[in-house]
Amino acid sequence: MSFLDNCGTIQLDAILTDLGRKRMSQGKFEVEKFALGDDEVDYALFRKDKISVAFSDDGSWDADRRILSQSCFEAFAETSAVINYGLTNFERNDILYLPVLKLNYKGSNSFDDNGSTVVSPAEQPGFARPSGSMFHLSVNDETTTKLKGESGIFKNMNYILESNNTTDTKIVVESGLNTLALIADQKNRETFLLQNALLDSYYTVYVDSRFFAQVLGPPKSAQFQTGRGGTLQENFTPLEFSTKVSLETVVDQFDVYLLNGIDNKVYRPDGSTSSDTKLSAIKGPRGSVLALGFAILNELGGSSGATRDQKYTTFGKTDQTVFGGSNKYDYIDTTIYVAGMTSNARVEIPLRIIRYAGT
Repeated sequence: MSFLDNCGTIQLDAILTDLGRKRMSQGKFEVEKFALGDDEVDYALFRKDKISVAFSDDGSWDADRRILSQSCFEAFAETSAVINYGLTNFERNDILYLPVLKLNYKGSNSFDDNGSTVVSPAEQPGFARPSGSMFHLSVNDETTTKLKGESGIFKNMNYILESNNTTDTKIVVESGLNTLALIADQKNRETFLLQNALLDSYYTVYVDSRFFAQVLGPPKSAQFQTGRGGTLQENFTPLEFSTKVSLETVVDQFDVYLLNGIDNKVYRPDGSTSSDTKLSAIKGPRGSVLALGFAILNELGGSSGATRDQKYTTFGKTDQTVFGGSNKYDYIDTTIYVAGMTSNARVEIPLRIIRYAGT
């Protein structure tokens, strides 16, 4: 359902879902609770440094005009057709900071919220890096070999994810308070995350069921912490196959997997001002961390001598000289969605499923 504001009179446009109509026919329909969402609102319009922000008649900033003038979504009968990213309710009213999810490239540059480079850390083996704007998932050993030979594009294995690989490159996601106002130490982690019940102990991962057979996550014995001398001590392997669950999905034909979050104990060493940000993508106190691997459906993993699966033609592109050489590739572009179960913070991961198709 959706609310419509009509010249000062609040109207309720209520369209029941299939389950709601069933309850209504049984005489059991009763509203016990409700959820709110603002999927249609682009809050970037509120930033005063953006050209798109309008001035009021007297020349002062009218930062909310563009937001208030946006259209409201209509109500639909499908479950979660409008609210895919619902607003989160917290019991406490003294929470100052909310967690965010950020990708930890560790080998690529880390960026601040305005896109400026803040650190250029030494490369951490096994932490996946995107090539261009995409992470690349190789479907078989032949493709991996060809990708490694693409000079200047895939400099090392940090740029290449491999289907069903439990020990090498993985995508790393961190949850925490991305602010420099709080020192990233153990005390602030306990005060602002644990005591406020904002620790993401579990994550939901959404993947397209037409392409993926499984999602791999870290074992409970995994670790991610500051080691001796301020170095990173991490071990996510071997990645384990996760559990598919029946939670609501944000996109049609996507499967949902539930994964364990690992305690993120990367702290700022005493007397240091920035060495911890060379290890973590989160600026402030860190909550948990997640490592991801993927297993594609078997039919997508055929070698160049095998018959190409029709899905590459239907959902992607075939025989493409993607990297400018003579090697041809088939690929499908998709998006992985990751959400913290407690914070409801989310991150989207652009992923290219790629297969060597010949020359």
